[in-house]
Amino acid sequence: MKPLLILILLALTFSWGVARAGDKRISISDLHFVKTVKGHMRIEGLVKNLTNHPLRQVYVAFNLLKNGMVVGYSTDIVFNLQPKQEWLINTRCHTRIVKPDHFRLAELSAIP
Repeated sequence: MKPLLILILLALTFSWGVARAGDKRISISDLHFVKTVKGHMRIEGLVKNLTNHPLRQVYVAFNLLKNGMVVGYSTDIVFNLQPKQEWLINTRCHTRIVKPDHFRLAELSAIP
């Protein structure tokens, strides 16, 4: 089970690279699952403000998947992201019973 999880995480890391969700003001990269000391799953990654002005709000949302089926969600938000500044996403995975095996970026948006 552990080698399979590592393989999935590596595949996600390489396939996501730097993804832009149609908004050239921000980029997102290095997305991966992290398991906390208490056993909770989180998603970590980097969002960068590519503009020369502050962004009032940046929002990111993920669908959590198990065998291709949505089993939960994860969201995060930051305010006043300065020009060229990076933000470390660290968002908890919200599911009821089923543990996700991967995730998909559902939304990445910015308000100038």
